[in-house]
Amino acid sequence: MLRQLEKLSLEADGRYASAKELEFLRNYLAAAEQRISAYEKIRDAEEKILDQVEQQLRAKSPHIFRKGNHDYSAVCRRDRKHVLRLAAAAMLFADLDSLRDGFLLWYRTIIKAFKDEKVAQVTYQVLPQAVNQVLSGEETPLMQPVMALTQSILGESA
Repeated sequence: MLRQLEKLSLEADGRYASAKELEFLRNYLAAAEQRISAYEKIRDAEEKILDQVEQQLRAKSPHIFRKGNHDYSAVCRRDRKHVLRLAAAAMLFADLDSLRDGFLLWYRTIIKAFKDEKVAQVTYQVLPQAVNQVLSGEETPLMQPVMALTQSILGESA
């Protein structure tokens, strides 16, 4: 949404924007209350969501956060928290491009560097389910594109 506003501002400089050019703004504003509500619910349920994801991951593989003798569960939780927060912000501002270009592609590089593709694949299949449980039926579709993008980039197979 922010990029679209910036683009419209540049393109319509010195003239009125057309109805077609304003359509994205109408659509965004029509869902603004739902976006804010969904954002607040995710924010308020952050620990619950993270706990649920961790429980499901450990149920699938009890040692999923271990590499050798090292337990990386705290690091993984911190990373999931960042992903969740940035995903919620992307939904709030309807800005998938910034999420993809500014964080997800970079973070995918980190996942690959640490050879954590399998853990990421499982994690980002589970995360959307946990997020959807705190959202209403009207809010869930607002978050689905963000979760789908996150899953497709971070949860891709090696």
